Amino acid sequence: MIETKDKIALLGIVATFLVAFINLVYMVITSRRTAFVNTVTASRLKWIDSLRDKVAAFIAVTVRLVNLEQSPNEAHSLSATLRERDTLMHQIILHLNPHDSEDHAIQQLVEEVVGLTTKGAYSAELQGLLVDLRNATQVYLKKEWTRVKHESKSGEQH
Repeated sequence: MIETKDKIALLGIVATFLVAFINLVYMVITSRRTAFVNTVTASRLKWIDSLRDKVAAFIAVTVRLVNLEQSPNEAHSLSATLRERDTLMHQIILHLNPHDSEDHAIQQLVEEVVGLTTKGAYSAELQGLLVDLRNATQVYLKKEWTRVKHESKSGEQH
């Protein structure tokens, strides 16, 4: 027969094992969630940087495109600059969510800028659209950055 002190020792061992097992399960779940949040956060930060770079390059290429005659020393030909602008336009659009109103507004601005550059002149309207595009992108990226910070702190995706 088992003595009382052995029963207490056995109960202590079982309780320790149970606590260790619960701790292990909790750590596995927490570590998976942390890995997921870190992966999503890193991906979103890359996406934010990429969209920022693409919009900045698109604005610069657009200005260069309508001012080609003012800079004859440019290494880019007209067709290469047009290809670069069109590539950037499509890359920006592909970065955006087609079902979000803010994303759609940025896409419309990009398409309007492309439409105006076919006229070949740097007009006040084009300048205004480029500023609107820059500002809309800035507000959008700030919102996304705030979302990333919140998600990384709370560990929940929004």
